[in-house]
Amino acid sequence: MSDAPPPPARSECLTDPEIEGVRAAPPGAAPEALARHLAACERCQERALLDGRPRPRATGRDRPALPSPSRALLMLALVVAVIAAFFYTLRLLVGGS
Repeated sequence: MSDAPPPPARSECLTDPEIEGVRAAPPGAAPEALARHLAACERCQERALLDGRPRPRATGRDRPALPSPSRALLMLALVVAVIAAFFYTLRLLVGGS
């Protein structure tokens, strides 16, 4: 079996007619050289998928407000109480005095 080496990847981006040719081709039927370049070039992927339109910016959601210090201290105290109860129960189960 003699497998020919793959053709070298293109170094420049695809032209608009090439992008249109790739987009118009049925899945799996795009020219191999163009498909290889498209698989490796993020800029060309974006152009092919977004039809040349600028990429929409993600809408930033507001971060939730931090809990008040008193609520955070209450939560910390509850966690410490649960850990203390765990060790107390463990001591009773193990048979410590």
